[in-house]
Amino acid sequence: MTAKHGWAFCIAIAALVFLPQVAAEQRSLSQNWRFQRGDSKDAKLATYDDRAWRQVSVPHDWSIEDKPDGSPPFDRDAVSGQDSGYLPGGVGWYRRHLVLDAQSAAQTVLVHFEAIYMDADVWINGQHVEKHHYGYSAFTVDLTGNVHAGDNVLAIRVDHADPSSRWYAGSGLIRPATLELLPPVHIEPDSIQVTTPVATNEAGRVIARLAIANGTAKTQSVKMVSRIVSPSGRTVVQKSSQATLAPHAKTADETAFELSEPALWSPDSPNLYVLEQTIRTSDGVADIRRTRFGIRTIAVDAANGLRINGKKFVLRGGNIHHDNYMLGAAGLPDADARKVALMKGAGYNAIRSAHNPASQATLDAADELGMLVVDEAFDAWGKNKKAMDYARFFKEDWQADLDSLVLSGRNHPSVVFWSIGNEIPEQGTEPGIETARQMVARVRRLDTTRPITQAISIDSPQSDGQFAALDVAGYNYHAHEFADDHRRFPERVMFTSESTPKDAFTYWRAVETMPWVIGDFVWTAVDYLGETGIGWMGYSQDWQKLGPYPWHLAYCGEIDATGRKRPAAYYREVLWKTGIDPISAFIKQPPGTEDLPDRHLFPITPPHLDWSLDDVHPSWTWPGQEGKPLEVVIYSEYPEVELLLNGKSLGRKKVDVATEYKANYQVPYAPGRLVAVGYRDGQAAGRWELQTEGEPATVRLSLDRMQFRANGEDLVYVTAELVDASGVPIYAQNHDREVTVHVAGAGQLAGIGNGNPHDASSFQSGQRRTFHGRVVAAIKAATHAGAVTVQVEVPGLPPQQTRFNAVSP
Repeated sequence: MTAKHGWAFCIAIAALVFLPQVAAEQRSLSQNWRFQRGDSKDAKLATYDDRAWRQVSVPHDWSIEDKPDGSPPFDRDAVSGQDSGYLPGGVGWYRRHLVLDAQSAAQTVLVHFEAIYMDADVWINGQHVEKHHYGYSAFTVDLTGNVHAGDNVLAIRVDHADPSSRWYAGSGLIRPATLELLPPVHIEPDSIQVTTPVATNEAGRVIARLAIANGTAKTQSVKMVSRIVSPSGRTVVQKSSQATLAPHAKTADETAFELSEPALWSPDSPNLYVLEQTIRTSDGVADIRRTRFGIRTIAVDAANGLRINGKKFVLRGGNIHHDNYMLGAAGLPDADARKVALMKGAGYNAIRSAHNPASQATLDAADELGMLVVDEAFDAWGKNKKAMDYARFFKEDWQADLDSLVLSGRNHPSVVFWSIGNEIPEQGTEPGIETARQMVARVRRLDTTRPITQAISIDSPQSDGQFAALDVAGYNYHAHEFADDHRRFPERVMFTSESTPKDAFTYWRAVETMPWVIGDFVWTAVDYLGETGIGWMGYSQDWQKLGPYPWHLAYCGEIDATGRKRPAAYYREVLWKTGIDPISAFIKQPPGTEDLPDRHLFPITPPHLDWSLDDVHPSWTWPGQEGKPLEVVIYSEYPEVELLLNGKSLGRKKVDVATEYKANYQVPYAPGRLVAVGYRDGQAAGRWELQTEGEPATVRLSLDRMQFRANGEDLVYVTAELVDASGVPIYAQNHDREVTVHVAGAGQLAGIGNGNPHDASSFQSGQRRTFHGRVVAAIKAATHAGAVTVQVEVPGLPPQQTRFNAVSP
């Protein structure tokens, strides 16, 4: 299976995990919500008239939506300003009708929210049933006894008070919601845990734990049948047991399985099994749970590094935030999974979910594609970074929110480390060290199989006590301390939890030359909303100012916000020796020109952290530069490269660790064809070509897949790329054009973006100017099957159309 399609497959498998079974049932609550932006005194009441409210689907983010007058959502006066990308928070209300028959209303009735940003109050039929503060942790509301046969009204008030975050957080029901109906005798959903203490090519040992609840007033005899289904769909082992449950009692069960010659899970071979657990009473099947898992072990030490199933791996890592650009913080499963697939396709094998728990869609995709995950809990503990951030609630809520992180992630083989925090203000102090100890102990109550880490940003020796509380030490921007800290603490395992893109060679050399350094996570892998312009002009010298309005993207992602690899991603592929793009060539922006404004907005005196990417471009179109020398940089895994301009050689150069796998040329600009050739053992082994572009002649459309499910959630991404008459992609900004996208049939436009960090246009209007020759539109499925037609229009060019299908789920 290709990486391109793997993420879609993983979502389909995730749906299989909780298929409705007999009396136990799970229903998606993605559709038929009513929403109002702003407060409403009586909206909690079941009798409230919400017919004038907008109908929306969830996941949903109101902060990214156009204003009521149709203007874009950006506001130069937004309270969070540069941090949120000049997008506002506020208060919003959601209401949904739950129609239950008498049998369903008599069951255990649960509503599971994967995340609501933030500070949510939940009512059912006018009765307050839950208060949940943290915007990124999953929680379940028990409605049992508070619902009745017929129409029930679920009402949710969300209060996103700004400033709440150092990046764009979004607002509302940002991740999926589900309704779960459980019979009186059932498996407790959060009780299931699968561990694999033995994982070799010859043998595997699987331990499955669960708890069974008897909600009836009589003693129940329960039979449990557990079976493991292989990646090929074959039952490889099955066991059964009996239990007697007293009225209103619970019992825990543990079953061990021995497998011969298991298909192990690893980044190279992400094989996945399914554990099916069925309980039966005298009335028949009561509950069935299917849990996907991988057979693998994790070990780490300073001498041998990180091993999975005994094999050494280094973390080729990237940090990501949770937003999905043109969709905002709406964590539609396909959008989250696409980011994982883009990273896998660019050579990454590890993700750090900075700085909050990863979504289930992210973890499902990582399981399927073989990505390793550092799943992170918090960006703040008891001391705040922003006035209205999570620190307001930490003392009261941290235990439940940390439990949620572990319970929602512990059956995912992709999760290899738990991270308890990032750059916590208390780090290195006695209160900070004690809090870390408490959190580590809390995690180990629920999972003892994974190391625990934290991202530390203070200098040694102040950091010593904080690192001592952890299994693995995460260093933010402190690779210069690896050698000295190893001499002082030879057993300490280290990795770079955050690094700067332009220093990629330095950070990666530490991984290559120091066994106790197990990986590097760049800030960042994929571009994100907020922290405006950090990858272009950076922070001011006093760390107070970032990009002014209309900047809204960080612009430090090695993959841009639309999913296009930037030059830094190609260089990292070479550093990692992935073989994906073993040679590539880019041109430095000529002096006196400017790709974007504000490059030198803030006078900076080194040393000062610099997240900017090198200002180089995959283009040989530089009008006005004829005859002037342009700097060409080649990234190469090959030991020798040659550059040719219009067929004439400009010489060969050696490329190796001494040159940082780069070769630089000064080339007088002349339009035509620039070709970089890589040589191994004297033979041409690879090439990279750039051609001077002409005027835009047409629009080339491409889709990431040709069908999706008609479930109101699935996405197809359509890329519209300008090309000239010879098919050469347009890149020069003077050739950019306005694009209009129309969607008809069984789908709708969910968002359109171009990756331009200071183009504050609407994401929902269907109109966008290309940026370096392209835009990308996300098309969301309707709830009925049929054809979807996407038409793309550019003034002066022939319109283009593509079709694909929405199929019944």
